[in-house]
Amino acid sequence: MMNVGPEKKDVYDLNPHDAYFFKIGAHELVCFHGRNYSIKQRFSAEQTSKLISDSSFYRISTNCYVNLFKISEIRNNVVMFRDEIHGIKTINVPRRNLEQIKRLLPASRRGAEEVNQVV
Repeated sequence: MMNVGPEKKDVYDLNPHDAYFFKIGAHELVCFHGRNYSIKQRFSAEQTSKLISDSSFYRISTNCYVNLFKISEIRNNVVMFRDEIHGIKTINVPRRNLEQIKRLLPASRRGAEEVNQVV
């Protein structure tokens, strides 16, 4: 009798555009951070290149990219991703990148950001 293990399949159907931000690590590992998860996946060089060239993501450091469409607020040097159920997830952003992020934010977010700065 032959024992056969279960097929290897992804437990998570990861859509990179659902993640708040991701970090690229060594050995082709990409770590996605979302509202209630951090998932590491191996990506080929081609997949990684396609991901970092996507206009939804902006590079804030050598290996970290934020999803512009998921940003809810920017305060001081902190980008906030807000979720009504899971709360707030934050990431520090170098000051030199903040102005560019503000310019790239979708129009609906940009208006809210300007109101927050006036207050």
